[in-house]
Amino acid sequence: MKKIAVILVLFVSTAQLASAQIPVLSALPKFDLGIKAGVNYEQLNGSGVSSDYNPGFQGGIFMGLRKKRIGVQIEGLVSFSKYNLVDSVHNGEFKATYINIPVLFEYKVIPLLWLQIGPQYSGIVSVKSTNGFVGDAKNIFKSGTGSGVVGLELKLPLHINVGARYILGITDLNNNGGDAWKQRVFQVHVGLAFL
Repeated sequence: MKKIAVILVLFVSTAQLASAQIPVLSALPKFDLGIKAGVNYEQLNGSGVSSDYNPGFQGGIFMGLRKKRIGVQIEGLVSFSKYNLVDSVHNGEFKATYINIPVLFEYKVIPLLWLQIGPQYSGIVSVKSTNGFVGDAKNIFKSGTGSGVVGLELKLPLHINVGARYILGITDLNNNGGDAWKQRVFQVHVGLAFL
């Protein structure tokens, strides 16, 4: 009988402790971790470059913290871009690979819809010429640039998110002096959160 009493006391104590901790758990921010992929439509503006929007791919991971109507999301993305240079020195098509790290502050506009805004750092990993450019194509572009990001993201059931962003290059991409080359990117993506 004493064993049953001890088990009942332990059970009731554990249940009370668990119920007392539920408000603490609900007070913590929601944590997201997942993967995402999408398409870029990128334009390079400036003298000596074609201003067409060129498609490219982007994908990577994201993690975020959210509490009620505000949050922050950090991403690590690999993106692939294509540039058409039309000046006399660098004439041709170049394909670039970037690591992009946006840090986005989020605000819930309406249920499921979040406004995202913040800075993005982009570091160039490689640049290749598709038409046999002589020289190191990577030296044509600066190794790191900064941009501003604004977008909307729908956080849907089943941990799925879809979104669209506009990325405006702030720093000059041209590594050879002369006129500035600035990026403008329209981006759409779909993501899946594991947590």
